[in-house]
Amino acid sequence: MLYNCINKETDMAYNYLLLIHSWLRWAFLIAALYAIVRSLNGKLGNKPFTKDDITAAKILIALTHTMLLLGLILWFVSPNVQNALAQGAGVFMKNKDMRLIVLEHPLTNVIAVALIQIGRIKSKKAYEDAVKHNRSLIYYGLGLLLILSRIPWGTSPLFRGME
Repeated sequence: MLYNCINKETDMAYNYLLLIHSWLRWAFLIAALYAIVRSLNGKLGNKPFTKDDITAAKILIALTHTMLLLGLILWFVSPNVQNALAQGAGVFMKNKDMRLIVLEHPLTNVIAVALIQIGRIKSKKAYEDAVKHNRSLIYYGLGLLLILSRIPWGTSPLFRGME
């Protein structure tokens, strides 16, 4: 009886975290596009790297790290991941959906978060505004492309059937 109550509470917490992670994806995408557009405009317009660029980067980093933290928690408590791991790599690596949730989505997104963070650090350390914009544009853009490639779009009611 106690085991059933714990599982129901864990399942409810998992579902809430998954919902938050899914909805925060949109905030992340908006923040990433905003930071990238600011960098592109700064680079093309030869504009100074302003406080607004720094704020855009800070928001992007905050959302990126929040998504990573939630994603890692979800990975460890996900019944789907635990089920796939229990079946073994020989089984889940042959299944496209299982491989996505167990390996591809988390690994690619960790790499993307690292790229975005590196871009922030490299742009902070640069002296010239053009270099700051260029580094932000490249690293944030690569990070966003990686994340876009591994978002499970089919889980969103807006994009079901697009995979």
